[in-house]
Amino acid sequence: MVWNVEGKVGVVTGASCALGREITQRLALHHRMQVACVSRKAFAAPLPSGCTAFKADISHSDDCDALLRSIKAELGAVSLLINCAGVTLSKMHMRCTDADYDAVMNTNLRGALQVTRAALRHGGLLQTQDGAVLHIGSVAGVVGNEGQVLYSASKAALSGASKSWAREYGARNLRFNVVAPGLMEGEGMATTLSEAQQQRWRDACPLKRLATVTEVADIVVAVALCPYINGQTIAVDGGLS
Repeated sequence: MVWNVEGKVGVVTGASCALGREITQRLALHHRMQVACVSRKAFAAPLPSGCTAFKADISHSDDCDALLRSIKAELGAVSLLINCAGVTLSKMHMRCTDADYDAVMNTNLRGALQVTRAALRHGGLLQTQDGAVLHIGSVAGVVGNEGQVLYSASKAALSGASKSWAREYGARNLRFNVVAPGLMEGEGMATTLSEAQQQRWRDACPLKRLATVTEVADIVVAVALCPYINGQTIAVDGGLS
């Protein structure tokens, strides 16, 4: 059974990236949700019908609170939050600066926690008694990766947080999950790696290729709309983990 979200309000952060755009299109066009598309920067192309643009930086707590208040006031109570916002960093840990720590953790971890809290506090999610939150993790948070200690740690933490949220809010019929993609062609972590590094990932993957954005988006939406998946981290990595 698929959760019927027609007419409900969904929020997609990081909606200007390729994965965010694919998820947004599926929710708005295939499932007829009202989708709040959130990004720190302007959208390069017109949004699909049923989508409304909002500008916010989820690394700032005040931005998150104001964002969810605005979405609820303009569109209604939020039923679904999909957090695609994130930053990548490939650097050996001993060379990472305090600024690197802040850049990665403030968006990937603090931002994820803050936007989820804002959805519960101000977005009406807690009152829906039927909702879901899904964060985009990474295979690096499952198996680790050389030169990505900060990134891997920030993504691994989302799994622990989602298991805890699932226990805290399961009785209210709210579900919390993570989808952890492997490398995607031209997206996310792959953009920080050299072609030789990407080839090593292809060689290590049983399927001998990287994922496409559309493949990952399909799984994200499927997991988000499944009424009985809760507290899980779903790897979409071609068998790498």
